[in-house]
Amino acid sequence: MASSRSQTRSASSLLNVAYCLLGLLHTHPVTAAITDSKRFFQGTWHNRTGTVSLQEHNALRDEASEMFAFGYDHYLLHAFPKDELRPISCTGHDSQGGVALTLIDALDSLVVMNSPAKLRGAVQWLCQSLTLDVDARVHVFEVTIRALGGLLSTHVMLERRPSAVPGYNGCLLRLAVDLANRLLPAFDTASGIPLSWVHLQKGVLPGETRFTCTACAATLLLEFGTLSRLTGNQTYEQKAKHAMKRVFGMRSPVTGLLGNTLHTDNQEWLRKDSGIGAGIDSFYEYLLKAYLVFGEVEYLDMFSKVYTSAMHGLRLKLLASAPPDSPSPPPWLADAEMDTGKLAQPWISSLSAFWPGLQALAGQVEDAKKLLAGWVYVWTQFDGLPDLFDMAASQRHPLQKGYPLRPELMESTYLLYAATRDPTLLEVGRTIQATLAEGNKQKCGYAAVADVSTGELEDSMESFFLSETSKYLYLLQADAADLPDHYIFTTEGHLLPPFQLANSQQPSANITMQSASSSYWDWWIPNFGNWLPHSAPADDVGRLDVAIDISETASEAAALQCAQMCRNISAAEASERQHLLQSVLPLMPLTAHDAILLRQRRCTACLQVSASMVQSATSPLSVGTVDDLQKCSASTDGICPADIVQTQAELTERRFVCLLEVQQDKLQCSQYQEIKLAAELPSLPNNALVLQQRPTQASQTTLYSLSYLGSENLHLAVGATFGQSLQEAGRCGQAGLGDSMCNMLGVIVIAEPADACGPLTNAQELSEAVLLVDRGSCSFMQKALNVEQAGALGVIVVNNKDSEAAFAMGSDEQPHSVKILTMMVSKHVGQDLRCPKDSSQGGSEPRLLNMDLVDLSNASLGSAQSAYMEQHVYVPEATRSWLENNGDVTRLAQQDKSKSTWQSLVLDLVASNQSMQT
Repeated sequence: MASSRSQTRSASSLLNVAYCLLGLLHTHPVTAAITDSKRFFQGTWHNRTGTVSLQEHNALRDEASEMFAFGYDHYLLHAFPKDELRPISCTGHDSQGGVALTLIDALDSLVVMNSPAKLRGAVQWLCQSLTLDVDARVHVFEVTIRALGGLLSTHVMLERRPSAVPGYNGCLLRLAVDLANRLLPAFDTASGIPLSWVHLQKGVLPGETRFTCTACAATLLLEFGTLSRLTGNQTYEQKAKHAMKRVFGMRSPVTGLLGNTLHTDNQEWLRKDSGIGAGIDSFYEYLLKAYLVFGEVEYLDMFSKVYTSAMHGLRLKLLASAPPDSPSPPPWLADAEMDTGKLAQPWISSLSAFWPGLQALAGQVEDAKKLLAGWVYVWTQFDGLPDLFDMAASQRHPLQKGYPLRPELMESTYLLYAATRDPTLLEVGRTIQATLAEGNKQKCGYAAVADVSTGELEDSMESFFLSETSKYLYLLQADAADLPDHYIFTTEGHLLPPFQLANSQQPSANITMQSASSSYWDWWIPNFGNWLPHSAPADDVGRLDVAIDISETASEAAALQCAQMCRNISAAEASERQHLLQSVLPLMPLTAHDAILLRQRRCTACLQVSASMVQSATSPLSVGTVDDLQKCSASTDGICPADIVQTQAELTERRFVCLLEVQQDKLQCSQYQEIKLAAELPSLPNNALVLQQRPTQASQTTLYSLSYLGSENLHLAVGATFGQSLQEAGRCGQAGLGDSMCNMLGVIVIAEPADACGPLTNAQELSEAVLLVDRGSCSFMQKALNVEQAGALGVIVVNNKDSEAAFAMGSDEQPHSVKILTMMVSKHVGQDLRCPKDSSQGGSEPRLLNMDLVDLSNASLGSAQSAYMEQHVYVPEATRSWLENNGDVTRLAQQDKSKSTWQSLVLDLVASNQSMQT
């Protein structure tokens, strides 16, 4: 009874704190009505299409402000001080140690939204009550960009605007120092590249994973560098800078591209797929922004190199026609193998939607417009950006199919609007905002989308919805287009001012941009015959003297590209623009000095990047074959997209269609036909398999049957493309076709933690065990390496998707880096392995699992050609449904316990069909 009262008292106390933090609690109007052509909000009807009127512009601004307030207020009421809000169940949960992450992440949004009472309440609680001395393992990158960035950004603003929080004593900076010191042990590696995870009390835990992503390792410089500038302690910046330069030095000498995942100690690539999306994205971003914030030309030089390499090596030239209602095919930057430039996967990552905004910041406006048009089209297709989608934007990835309210499209739309003032971008913002207001608003906040194809929502509102998504929408609709002249946004949307260089760097050759025009929209093209700097009038505080070492030919092209960004602004115009910006962002401290500094640095960046692009003669490249576009990534379940794009390369492999039907108690091909073009695929019937052949040394598909010793129940498992096989482990009688039984026994043990993404706490139990782990949270390779390090015989990954079977897990790691048996089972098989239905033993008794290699060999596979051909089977979603719902298929699968699913029937069909081997 005492415990219950204590919990009630604690909950009541937190609720009182939440109300205090809310400042002025208010009700939130809900959309009253919806039609196809109009939407009712802010007290009146507004058109969904057409030019955004001034009245609608103001209404959209107010709605964006209320979207933020609705999410923030409900976080405080239902989740605080936990890290994040669950908007459907009206509860909270911890994702990074329980440090009130959403509160910290949203701090500078309170400044932007002009919410002084809420800002004072939040700062007061953080300074009086927050402790970082918590027993929690946190992600270094996520905590840095969300918590450290939020503390530093708000501290800078409060130091510049003391009236916003009277009596502020620098406590946010002290918290930032405390947090950074707790993250520093992650940098104690052989290379100085930080680990992904650290414990806030204990530092690096024994057995911690040594793998990290490119962005995770090299996207810490803005926050750590700012902390050094504010404290005078250079350790933070030096460590982050060292890590960034180490990663930069790992680029391919052939393409200049970087991989996705690396080992922090030996600096070897675990994954060599390059791109601008998940795992790499913010690496590019922080090189440019480090120059803009700190002014060190070294960062700009590095950015120019990697940006040019990305545009040269990742941009795909599409030759096929786009869908009828789409814009011209967007110049997607696709994932490619870092050493060869060959296309790595046919999917586009939604995280790469930040790229047009980065291009706008670097003055590459025309490229940004073309790419942003593609992203807008994707949004209209799915009412959101699925994590992955095919290049034609016709379907989302079968597994990574959600939209967690990410901000990248809003960010790019706002930054491109800031660079161009193009009013059509306000229409883009209106469309995005309407989607979120109508489709994602729930009882206690805004919910993520679990599947964009169905609209199913997920009980999650990550902190970036308040720090970025709603903030960028508000800035777009609030006429705050000049804010990028005063602050740079971190990758989490936190605002940092530019810092003055201690010793100004003056490169050798000067390019001076000087304008006699007083109109912001007048472009002045400089006189290319005179490259000498000019003296500015005394009141021309916006004059840009820019110095860059580039060739004269490239300089002329760069000057044309950057004329608008480098246009001089008179003192009167600069003052008027700052006054207008201050009127819409009254709490935001603004200075003329920052605007001069940032405009000059952005002009310099534009000139250097533009010249670099000219010098490299960059043009869109075909980075793969049509067949590559159909290749499944390692994390899919065999479903690949029906792409309607074709590259410049010739077809080098073969693709066939098999129309399935049950004949003579067998699953067979009623028709079997080779197809030439990917464009034929979208019109396939719902019983079609697509098979692709490519040269290989041996088939990579391995199946295992699993059964507990003494049990007659058999289960099917699919071996990974990495790890040790039973043959390699010496568990078979004889090598070659017609092997005697390959077999291994092991005790099943449940992983602790269940996903095996961290050090295993039950390692003492694993010497003769096969570990059962949950899918998710980290890569398959990382799970296997963690299990191997703990001493287990093997690992079985359980698929967590109800509707999906097991599949062959893949990795780009070198062969045999994992030395244990690795396989996957479906969710229902995993449940049976945990709780055997025929168990005659006590529930606590360990049970031996028997793992046998399934012999899929067939006489027709013995030819020399088939020995060197690899079959890839793609099952479209319509065909999957046909197989799952066809009574004859189900009956066939049930006739043999070793073929309990349609997947095994399909594999047998491919293995036994002679026509498929030619």
